[in-house]
Amino acid sequence: MDGLKNFNVVYLLPYAADADAVRDRTAPRHFRHKSIVVAANTEQVVHEVRRSGGIPVEIRVIKPQLSFFNPVTRDYKQQFMLAIFFNTQAGLSAGRALKLVIEAENGPLRQRLNYAYLILDGGGSFLEAMDALDFFDQTTLAIMEAGEKTGTLSNAINTAVEYYQARAGTLKVLMGTAVFTSVEVAFSIMSLVGNRAAVLPAIEKEISENASPKKVAAIKHGIGVAYFANDLMLFISLALIVGCIVAAYGYMNGSRAFRKKVDDIILKVPAIRDIVLHGAVTNSAKVAVSLIRGGVDLLASIAIAEKASRVPRVVDYWREAVRRIEDGEEVSTALAQNPLENSERTLIRSH
Repeated sequence: MDGLKNFNVVYLLPYAADADAVRDRTAPRHFRHKSIVVAANTEQVVHEVRRSGGIPVEIRVIKPQLSFFNPVTRDYKQQFMLAIFFNTQAGLSAGRALKLVIEAENGPLRQRLNYAYLILDGGGSFLEAMDALDFFDQTTLAIMEAGEKTGTLSNAINTAVEYYQARAGTLKVLMGTAVFTSVEVAFSIMSLVGNRAAVLPAIEKEISENASPKKVAAIKHGIGVAYFANDLMLFISLALIVGCIVAAYGYMNGSRAFRKKVDDIILKVPAIRDIVLHGAVTNSAKVAVSLIRGGVDLLASIAIAEKASRVPRVVDYWREAVRRIEDGEEVSTALAQNPLENSERTLIRSH
């Protein structure tokens, strides 16, 4: 599949196969069509067009873009799933709905969608094609898998869309906090660099030549102390930045034990604790509720809700709930545990 390319193809048909077809001036009895064909070479494109009864006029290779310069944004993923959802609501199967959405993509992302398209074309399942896209996370795929097993795939896709919307709200708050903090840190470091490069040398040059040797020595000593303090703060600031970057990378890709240590540190900061912890509980709970309403088994819904969060404390909450339920405890009692607030636990126990 790595040798496949996208081709912009212009071809003629003796009839208008779609609404975008136009009558050709040079061939009055034919209509000009445009489409994107996935193939290994131009000969294969010609074969495919002729097999469908068309006459190829122009074939042009679409140059692929690197994934780094052609990222899949969160908004695109959400719109992609919404398009599938609307097609399934219209009565199409999930596989056919996905195929239509891919065919409608004429931009640079089409190259990344080819793998899923070929899987569907070869008789593969909807989930296999979605997994081949390689830009949906494990939670989204698990939600869709649960929907397919229970015959509620359309509702599951809608749940996945709601999950992305909920995560987007939390991420916007976190990103806003991170940007504000980054700006503050950047200005602080620039201030320290400015002191080191301009302010302190300027003060050193302004020492009066008429000052007594004792006073000059005292001023230079003070400037030396200022240099040391400034350099120390600059070193500590840079070390903290490097440490935060390493911690963030380790949190996203490291072991669960490491994530739990970072999680415990983060959740000690009052404002950030409320944003991270409550946001993670809310998002995962919304996933569980949507799946249960769609007819998915309770324990399966909780297992998927667990995957919807990377915060160890939230993951432990769902695992503990499953353990308690399997031990025979009532569902309402098993769910009414920390990190939920007292009012939330009281509300759950009342059901």
